[in-house]
Amino acid sequence: MPMSNLEYTSFLIRLWREPPASVVPEAADREWLIQVEHIPGGEKEYFASLEELFAFIRAQLPGAPIAGDGETER
Repeated sequence: MPMSNLEYTSFLIRLWREPPASVVPEAADREWLIQVEHIPGGEKEYFASLEELFAFIRAQLPGAPIAGDGETER
């Protein structure tokens, strides 16, 4: 069986919204909450925005391009 030099890591990402505290229509605009678990070590972090989540994931990937350094984000 050939061996690969492929490096990888895994994340489990959960997104949810808390039930509205009232029946007022504006409650439908409640924020998404995010939990990410970095599988190799089991560390869990919580975020209130996708930007924070993406920054956390980038920080876990040595050598990954940082947003704003000429690379385009997908």
